Amino acid sequence: MAKEKKDVWVRVKDNAGNEFICPLNALKDRQSATDEELDHCVDDAVTGRYAAKLDIEE
Repeated sequence: MAKEKKDVWVRVKDNAGNEFICPLNALKDRQSATDEELDHCVDDAVTGRYAAKLDIEE
């Protein structure tokens, strides 16, 4: 049986300095995420206690 591949998430900031957690495959450049790309992200404050369940790449 094949292993299930987990999504890799990364932390990014918008121009206003707000932090988001985004799926890596939704971003072209994690240093300059567009508003359209941020639509696929979750506000960092929202993830709270569930962030431990995400595979977040630093």
